[in-house]
Amino acid sequence: MDRLRFCILLLAGLAFMASPSVVHAAVSPAAASLSTAAAVNLAGRQRMLSQRIVKAYLMAGQGIAADDARAILQESIEQFESQLATLRAFQPTPGVRSALVSLEAAWNKCRPILASSPSKAGAVALYDVNEDLQKTAHSVTLAYEGVTLAPLDHLIGIAGRQRMLSQRMAKFYFYRTWELYDAAADMELHLSRAHFTAVLKQIENSLLASPHVKASVARVRDAWGPYQETLFANREPGRMRRDAPRVAELSEQVLAATEDLVAQLVEQARSAQR
Repeated sequence: MDRLRFCILLLAGLAFMASPSVVHAAVSPAAASLSTAAAVNLAGRQRMLSQRIVKAYLMAGQGIAADDARAILQESIEQFESQLATLRAFQPTPGVRSALVSLEAAWNKCRPILASSPSKAGAVALYDVNEDLQKTAHSVTLAYEGVTLAPLDHLIGIAGRQRMLSQRMAKFYFYRTWELYDAAADMELHLSRAHFTAVLKQIENSLLASPHVKASVARVRDAWGPYQETLFANREPGRMRRDAPRVAELSEQVLAATEDLVAQLVEQARSAQR
């Protein structure tokens, strides 16, 4: 898997957090360097990490690319907690503060399960609490979007959700390969595919999308094609397990492409503030 490229893109995205704040002067000094666009990006990445963490947990439990899975699991947990600390320092509205409290409470329910070795019982225990974690991370993202209601912040938000969907599809795929929540996981796979496809077109057709953004969308499409094909090639769990290492690899490639797309939009928002 092209994890080196993914890490480079993550670092590039985090670099945008150094841009000047566009919110009112009541923001605390500790958070003065975080713009709302960067906060939307960061909160949106929490959505993605909520799904990537469980994807890696399920992979490790089933012995799918086990070394990579364990590394992804640990680095994703560490990144989630680091980013949560950064967001805590930037709470410009009561809505953001309330959403962050809910996110932390949801994370505290997941963390003890993740501390134990991956198991089928743990996967069952994670199913509902992880869904709650994703929903609360989404609420945090919307709360940051609502600080300024800037159209570009909204576009960053929906592009960031593509990152989450790339990992969500793999998560439900691996629930199916472990023969857990089969019908529900299959339904969520199809819903996520439909949403991913529709929103990709929405971003591509947006009047706010710069040529660089449109080029990034094209790269996402290139990565999405083989990933989609592999995800839906089979419905029988045994055959799905055969394709599982390829799904794991392609999910990281689509994630890297969507990270690049979001980074382009954050840079566009940053340039518009100059």
